[in-house]
Amino acid sequence: MAMRRQHAFIGRVAVCCYFYVLLTDIVALAQDSMSGSRYYGRDGVYVPPRDAFDRTYIYKDRRYGYRPSYLDPIYRGPTRAPEDRYLYDETTARLPLPGILGGWREDLQGRERPDSKNFRDRDVIVNTNYGQVQGFKVRLYDDPNARHRPWNLAVERVTKSVDVFLGIPYAMPPTKEGRFKPPRPHRGWQLLQAIDWGPACPQPSEYTGATKGVRDVDEDCLYLNIFTPSIGSGLANKYTVMFYIHGGEFTHGASNLFPAHILAAFYNVVVVSINYRLGALGFLSTGDENSPGNYGILDQAMALRWVYDNIAIFNGNPDSITLFGSGAGAASAGLLMVAPRTRHMVSKVIAQSGSALADWAVTIDKYRVQNTSRVFAEMLGCSIESSWKLVQCLKDGRSFLELGNSELKPHVGMFPWAPVLDINFTIPQDNWYEDWRASDWRFFAETPEESIKARKYRRDLAYMAGVTTQEAAFIIKNNITLARNRYIINSELFDQKVWELVLQYNYTLNPQGVHEAIKYMYTYWPDPTNVTHIRDQYINLLSDFHYVAPFDKIAKLLVERHVPTYLYVLNTSIEALHSPEWARVSHDTELLNPTPSQILGLHFDLARHGQLRYLNINTTFNSSIQINYRQTESAFWSMYLPTVISYLVPTYPPVTEYWWEPKQPLQIAFWSMSTACLLLLVLSVVCCMLWRNAKRQSDHYYSGDILMVREDEHSEGIENLTRASKENIYEYRDVPVKSRIPRQNEGRLQERLAHNRKFSSTPSLRSNSNVSLKDMRSEGFVTSSPNGQPKLTKTMSQSTLPKAKSKTLLVQGVPQTAV
Repeated sequence: MAMRRQHAFIGRVAVCCYFYVLLTDIVALAQDSMSGSRYYGRDGVYVPPRDAFDRTYIYKDRRYGYRPSYLDPIYRGPTRAPEDRYLYDETTARLPLPGILGGWREDLQGRERPDSKNFRDRDVIVNTNYGQVQGFKVRLYDDPNARHRPWNLAVERVTKSVDVFLGIPYAMPPTKEGRFKPPRPHRGWQLLQAIDWGPACPQPSEYTGATKGVRDVDEDCLYLNIFTPSIGSGLANKYTVMFYIHGGEFTHGASNLFPAHILAAFYNVVVVSINYRLGALGFLSTGDENSPGNYGILDQAMALRWVYDNIAIFNGNPDSITLFGSGAGAASAGLLMVAPRTRHMVSKVIAQSGSALADWAVTIDKYRVQNTSRVFAEMLGCSIESSWKLVQCLKDGRSFLELGNSELKPHVGMFPWAPVLDINFTIPQDNWYEDWRASDWRFFAETPEESIKARKYRRDLAYMAGVTTQEAAFIIKNNITLARNRYIINSELFDQKVWELVLQYNYTLNPQGVHEAIKYMYTYWPDPTNVTHIRDQYINLLSDFHYVAPFDKIAKLLVERHVPTYLYVLNTSIEALHSPEWARVSHDTELLNPTPSQILGLHFDLARHGQLRYLNINTTFNSSIQINYRQTESAFWSMYLPTVISYLVPTYPPVTEYWWEPKQPLQIAFWSMSTACLLLLVLSVVCCMLWRNAKRQSDHYYSGDILMVREDEHSEGIENLTRASKENIYEYRDVPVKSRIPRQNEGRLQERLAHNRKFSSTPSLRSNSNVSLKDMRSEGFVTSSPNGQPKLTKTMSQSTLPKAKSKTLLVQGVPQTAV
């Protein structure tokens, strides 16, 4: 009966285990069916699938950034037949054609007019070095010089036409193995339909959306757009090329935010706008061969090379390329102007509210970019144990949406991402990757300032630059804390903001001095407590530091080297923006406010050394020439403050150094201190040994002399008689030896005596110690003598050393013996 119960229990347990395993498999299968199969890379890193909200798609080997539907008011497209209206499950989903191929697109072609259907020459095709490119023609009904009023009826007639090519890939998609690597030249195509914008590069979601002008983003975003007045032949002189680089602090922006139809059509120039990688995907740098960085600026260089090689086909002049842009675009134009791989292509630069010499334009400090990368990786849950693990996690374990939508506030500096000076970086070698060479990773050969001082630019270079009067107002306007306080800044808050600025650049040896200098320079002394003036002065502080001072510095360097330089100051805005008074002429206002064609007959004057002449653009008919704009404030940041700061290498959190990571500052310091401590320890041991040997030679209490006494002849030794001496704890008493020396130790004693003879030790009689020496004739022992004789007979010892009593006291730490 017991055996049956045991077998039944075992059977029930087996059935339960079977059902448990079956249930686990069913749950796992359900999870896989719901979330899709999980894919892991070679190193066991989870590779996430593409996001469900990713609306980009590929049509004929090209990715498009906007997939229209029949519900979209912009794209109507053909509808279903009435009899098929209610058929859903048995019909095949129709893939809409991209761009203008699927119908009229008002966002690409403008408003459709009655005579638009009469134009039969919509498509235009050119042959490039990479294959055929199909574009389309756009007809303009506007005129920037028109003087009609809103109450007048506009005349609907075509004024100009422009040939448009949208979404031409200038490099291979930087996906999969291409992430965190330089761009590769495109392999070409047979026929490319450039009839719609390409997707923008990944960026924070607050800058994307239909209302922001950036509908979709994708990692496959390296596309350029070309607007040319005409592709027809027979031109006497080819058009000047204007190469637009969008701004956005290297974190946001897109090429489609700058439609260049009117600029190309009415001013007879070929306009090119580009996308380039942003944020961590474009500028993540670990300072070593795992991710040197500068991918975004290398994208710009690749696009410029593509334009230089192919723009002649679009009736553009490759020897007359003008780079222009605002903010980060202006800084990038200045960098491309002096970079070794692109300087020969750039003939002119228009830098709007930005300079290549700004602190945020190029990061000089290698450890600052390493800190930024580690903080970013730690925020995304990646290991920062080593730079290789950091890059592998971000490359294989995170999607482009996670990388692009992760906003980061840096520990040092105002903006987190920027090109980095890579002249002291280790880079991958030629045989590391199949499609990349060592020369593809380098962008800088020296700092931009050194390149300008060495005249490393084209000889026919011309430079134009300008700023607005309230550049940094957007920083205050985007500050949520100040917005809650209605942008009111009092003296205490101003002092706090100045300290924040000083601590943001925490590599100073004199922060208190820097704080006092900045506060003194930007305090409104006529009324220091006026909150309106305090806010204006704080805007001036940030504007001068980030924009005006770098703009003034590069202008002076070029003027000193006789480069034609033209400067302007924008002091007007668009009333329709309804901006507050303190933010009317903020950053990027130039893009919204075109330069007027008539300014009372004034024109740009050439800036000269000692007299920088600025075109002060106030309104269309009320401008003037201003001389030496904010020179004292610019000199404060460029000349005076660097003498107070005294830069040194900082320590950035989080810092993790390991012995297998070479060339790290803390690791070098650790091993240097360890070596120094080891040398000091060895030196201490050697000194102790030398001291011990010297002590043995000078102090004969440690000389090794041996006193031998027979057991049958009791030595009277030393006897302390007085009571005072008995109470002295430092006194000692020689007592007779009570035990007999074992016979087996006599041989050992003979060896020690022979050893003492080998070293000429001073006898104990020289040390003023009264020791009784007896010659033991029966035993035949010998000891060393004061006169160097090896043997002493019993008669001699008794005659020379009579028996006596002795007393030994300790005087000042030295034993003294009186006989």
